[in-house]
Amino acid sequence: MFTRIRSPEYRFTLYIRLLFAERNSWVRCVSYHVNSSVVHHDIYWWNSNITSCFRQGDIETACRLFHEMPQKNLVTWNCMISGYVRNQRLGEARKLFDVMPSRNVVSWTAMLTGYAKCGKFEEAWNLFDRMPERNVVCWNSMISGYISNGRIEEAREIFNGMPIRNSVSWATMIEGYFRHGPVTEACILFDQAPEQTTSLYNALLSGYAEMGYLEDSCQLFDRMAQRDVASWTTMITCFSRAGQMENARGLFEEMPERDVTAWTAIICGYLHNGKINDARRLFDEMPHRDTVAWNSMIGGYVRNGMLEDALQLFVQMPRRDIVSWNLILQGYVQQDDMIIAHNFFEKMTRRDETSWNTMISGYQSEEALVLYFRMMQDGFKPDQGTYTSVIPVCGALSVVGWGRAIHLRVIQSGYENDTMVTSSLVSMYSKCGILNDASLVFERMKERDTIAWNAMIVAQAYHGSAVEAFKLFSSMIHAGFRPDHVTFLGLLTTCVHKGLVDKGWKCFKSMEKNWNLIPKPAHYACMVDLLGRSGLLIEAYEFIKQIHVDLPTYTWETLLSACRVHGNLELGTLIAKKVLSFQPSNGGMYVLVSNIYAARGMWEDVENVRALMKHRCAKKELACSWIEMKGRMCAFVYNDRSHPQMEDIYKELYTLSIIMDDIGWTLN
Repeated sequence: MFTRIRSPEYRFTLYIRLLFAERNSWVRCVSYHVNSSVVHHDIYWWNSNITSCFRQGDIETACRLFHEMPQKNLVTWNCMISGYVRNQRLGEARKLFDVMPSRNVVSWTAMLTGYAKCGKFEEAWNLFDRMPERNVVCWNSMISGYISNGRIEEAREIFNGMPIRNSVSWATMIEGYFRHGPVTEACILFDQAPEQTTSLYNALLSGYAEMGYLEDSCQLFDRMAQRDVASWTTMITCFSRAGQMENARGLFEEMPERDVTAWTAIICGYLHNGKINDARRLFDEMPHRDTVAWNSMIGGYVRNGMLEDALQLFVQMPRRDIVSWNLILQGYVQQDDMIIAHNFFEKMTRRDETSWNTMISGYQSEEALVLYFRMMQDGFKPDQGTYTSVIPVCGALSVVGWGRAIHLRVIQSGYENDTMVTSSLVSMYSKCGILNDASLVFERMKERDTIAWNAMIVAQAYHGSAVEAFKLFSSMIHAGFRPDHVTFLGLLTTCVHKGLVDKGWKCFKSMEKNWNLIPKPAHYACMVDLLGRSGLLIEAYEFIKQIHVDLPTYTWETLLSACRVHGNLELGTLIAKKVLSFQPSNGGMYVLVSNIYAARGMWEDVENVRALMKHRCAKKELACSWIEMKGRMCAFVYNDRSHPQMEDIYKELYTLSIIMDDIGWTLN
């Protein structure tokens, strides 16, 4: 069919249609005609195309090819099972495995690998015990599965019980110890190996590179009697991560032979070190580019905010996979261009969990929750990235009902022991005002990291529990965790809420003195807030003048507000003039200044400020209140008349105002 297409214009039109077709409909039509015209191909052709579709994540086309095959062999069935496993469709893989006309060790190993990698060890062992014959590959699959799930000790037990081992067995265990420790055990295993092959050297070299052990990597590389492309590529990556691109480039030029992985490694090195132009020059010189190389260059552009350049490469790509689409989607989300991101997302021919997570992370509104439920309705399973994006939205919107529902889903999905997810739950319950539930989640954590401790310290801080916050800080240090900037931000916040000036100063000074942490603008802002609320306005202003970093806008607003509360008109006027000179459109500042004048009865000055605000077209952003009712968010702003139950709401407000008048309160 496509061999008859000759016109470049026609090809371009076809490309545009493919790129922006509605959710697979046109692609399916094309795939059907292609498949219908190639029934004469041999089994090898069919098997190759099925494998290719699975690699690209195109499961539907792979299944269609499988069902349309005029003849299947054992390799075909194995291709399907392996493809399903690759795409984490274990249910479909098992159904196919159970109805296979015959099986070989490849069939059993593919299914075994799927269960082991996903942490379903009971199912994996059931298969392992039933296998009519086992080889070293099966044993290696079990080891790899346990290591992938962080269970290094159990992996070692299997390794020790293996009837026979090959270099892959030793290399897998060495890599496992580098990932899950102790690292010394990896070195011991390397020395104990019956033969120190190049693959074993590469495993140790790769581990050193991952840990950032540059000196050890260089010494090991020099010791190697034989090096392959992987050895050279690992050293290039090691130098790149250390920021030594001259050495990395020197090794690249010395390589006796290069493959596409080596080219991609040096390009990624330049991208990692912010040298975009050098990376692009090498990319253009590549004799052959695979999808990984294209995606690496596109990803580099996206991470550096160069979305236009990324889009140009995306259009030029001869073959895109789901990673390519996700990178462009990420670019739009990073630029906060959620309208275009949403349109792009809807036109994607295929999506995976990363696609959904990228979109959900871009929203800080109810739209994130809507996407979360759409994701599940479409058959995608939320993962760590999903939960750590959607749970904070529940906290920001104070929708505890939705938060509890998602918490239940977290437990059902097996993420209740994931520190990132549980830390998000702690913060969510805290922001919803339910500190007891936040504490309960924290206490039930099997393992805690710095993020988890920070979440609980910040939770106590925002609820004004200074004693509990500092107790947690002491426990954190005692448990062997090192505080970071977030830790001290939480501690300073609790000092602000409780007016603990001396403790705040002590905490602030200890950052650099005791922990070698340079305070960030947010920490300075906390100190200004603490001093301002405590009436130490002059000290706060002098403190600001000594700071050599750009402070957040709200720092000045906080100090100006403190001047109004404590009646310091002179300092308030000075700060207001300074702020309005570099933020003439900040309506909130004009309102604060006018309130200061009004409190002193200076009505002429109030009118002048209001007139200036109108002249500069500055507007104060309206405050918004919201409540959750029957799973829906109801938002309210001043003078809003758009709510469908507006009349009932105002009747209720009128009734409340009468009740408040009766008990001596006034409704402003």
